[in-house]
Amino acid sequence: MPVLIIVLVLISTFLHATWNFLIKKSEHPYEYVQLLALTSGAISLPLAIIFLFTDEFTILGVALSILSGLIHVFYFYFLGTAYRKADLSFVYPIARGTAVALVPIFGLFIIGESVSNLSLFGIFIVFIGILSLGNITHMKSVNLNDFILSLITGVTVTSYTIVDKYAVSLVNPFFVFSISSFIGGFLSITLIDKRINHFYIVAKNNIKTVILISVLSATAYTLVLYAYKYSDVSLVTPLREIQTAIAAIMGIVILKEKLQLFKIIGILFIVVGGILITS
Repeated sequence: MPVLIIVLVLISTFLHATWNFLIKKSEHPYEYVQLLALTSGAISLPLAIIFLFTDEFTILGVALSILSGLIHVFYFYFLGTAYRKADLSFVYPIARGTAVALVPIFGLFIIGESVSNLSLFGIFIVFIGILSLGNITHMKSVNLNDFILSLITGVTVTSYTIVDKYAVSLVNPFFVFSISSFIGGFLSITLIDKRINHFYIVAKNNIKTVILISVLSATAYTLVLYAYKYSDVSLVTPLREIQTAIAAIMGIVILKEKLQLFKIIGILFIVVGGILITS
């Protein structure tokens, strides 16, 4: 994997972990997820439109960007609902772990990407690390509905990842992010949740936080989309899950969460797996 791609993904992982951390410690995790999508898409939309006229694009690329937005509607809804009903330490590993398992399968067998045996082993190590970080022994006692909700979230992550991989080869990655995020957030709030006034009040009372997490999200995923454009999605997706280890470290250092053996093992596995993927 090219060094530039590795750097882009690692920067993205830190930014992604940061906005998830901010949502984790907030009083409005469900609302913040939806507002983040809408705001980040709206902020980046003017520049995205400029890119549409200055860069080459295809109608199919625009259509895939819209399709990604429609998938994001379900992603933001299920992610926000999962954060509201279950522990983030349970939801996040299952949702991201599902994507780590499924995306390489699509990349290898459907897109036809070529991945070395060492990288495949690294993907497997990252997957095990994510499950360990979520304390898989604790998952046995978790509500089945929470598990299904988290699993569905992971399936939506897998779906939009594959669509985005195709889209960025046909239209500017920044445009893909802006359209998919804006559509996802807008439709989730207006058509599914419908508490428009409630979201307005939350945004008004927490405008600085909303803008901060929106900028972090926009920057993080745009970097990932550029990585998708110039590298294999089978490798980029597992590598960016280093963010789960960063989020865990933030929780331990900043939120003073308990340092437990399963967290140490999970963090080590994810880091080692990430190194193997980039080798």
